[in-house]
Amino acid sequence: MKSVGQWGSLGMIVSLTIFAVGCNETTKQDVTAAHDKVAKEQQKLENMKREDARAIEKKKEEAARTANKPVVSDGAVERERERAAEREIKQGEKVQEAKVEAKDKEDKLAMEQSRDKFLIDCKAEIDLANRGIEKLETQKNAADEGGKKTLDDRIAAIKTKRDHLQKEIDTIRSEEVMRWTDHKAVAQKAIDELKNELSKP
Repeated sequence: MKSVGQWGSLGMIVSLTIFAVGCNETTKQDVTAAHDKVAKEQQKLENMKREDARAIEKKKEEAARTANKPVVSDGAVERERERAAEREIKQGEKVQEAKVEAKDKEDKLAMEQSRDKFLIDCKAEIDLANRGIEKLETQKNAADEGGKKTLDDRIAAIKTKRDHLQKEIDTIRSEEVMRWTDHKAVAQKAIDELKNELSKP
């Protein structure tokens, strides 16, 4: 049978996991689907090149058969080549667009994962601060008047640093994912300040 402490730890892990997963906007499936699209567009281009090569050969054969007749279709092969080149250029552009989209999704997923890992670290610090505040509140109940004042000041200082970190977390969460690192240094400073406050005797 699990103790209350074990259940508390499990609850914290579950809540941290939900906290992190809730942030994700791009999934590995999105990245896989984008790569599948690249492969599909690339295959279309390869098939198109084969079809166009066959069509050009056919026009050459037709031109060879009509070469000794009064109506000569010597421009047909060139027109077929031009048509093939245009089609292949357009399909090549689709392949490139699919590659860019796949790269964007990869970058976005990587950025979301790094942001979420950082936010989990931030949340862990806030949880530590809340536990520290609870501990000080318990000590305050047993303290004399002078001790209560000192503990109130400590609690207020920790709450201020904790709330500042929470504000930075909220800023990161509301920021467009590819720009979250613009706020990382400020949030890291808030973490460090909170840690310093908690480590005071």
